[in-house]
Amino acid sequence: MSGSTPVPPPREFLLVRVGRTLAPMRRRLIGYVVIAAGAGAVAGWLWNAIVALPTYLTSDDGSVQITERAQSEVFATDAVFVIIGLIVSVALGIVGWRFFNRLGWPVAPISVAGGLTAGATCWAVGVLQGPRNFAERVATAVPGEMVPIDFELHTTSALLVWGLGAIIPVMLYANLSREEPEPAPRSRSGQPRDVGTQQPDEIPSGDLN
Repeated sequence: MSGSTPVPPPREFLLVRVGRTLAPMRRRLIGYVVIAAGAGAVAGWLWNAIVALPTYLTSDDGSVQITERAQSEVFATDAVFVIIGLIVSVALGIVGWRFFNRLGWPVAPISVAGGLTAGATCWAVGVLQGPRNFAERVATAVPGEMVPIDFELHTTSALLVWGLGAIIPVMLYANLSREEPEPAPRSRSGQPRDVGTQQPDEIPSGDLN
């Protein structure tokens, strides 16, 4: 028996098998997080580049003024953030379904987490590009200079759109991929018959005797 291969205990064998099964899924999860963060970084750069910030006009006495039209554009950063977030998060939801649909229900929270990760990254990258420190910029501005407001997200609840957008394609795919009920078995004549009731269509002539 010296040449026999030792068999691992059932518990250790099960752990090894589970580890081998989950290894590809862990790689996909890491890849998905990287994709979400990268998409958020690109979206943050695009967000900052698209938004035209309203400006304040500095006067001789150090005060600042803003027009009504410019004041109505203060929340443009939030609107653009939501639009970009909806587009990017839907794409991440599709990727999440492709990566994790075999897991079942966990694909939903994973996709939502990916959308929120991208949204948080977009938020950070966009704000870090500036401009910031509005009060300091106004204090150092010369009379007649136009000073843009800080680039910021005024409504933090806009981040939830990124999670909502990621779950939309997952729900659609889940509903469309439901297994259709199997058709009822049919006889040779094409007529449906009850399962479990075996009625031969033809009776051999030898059985009549």
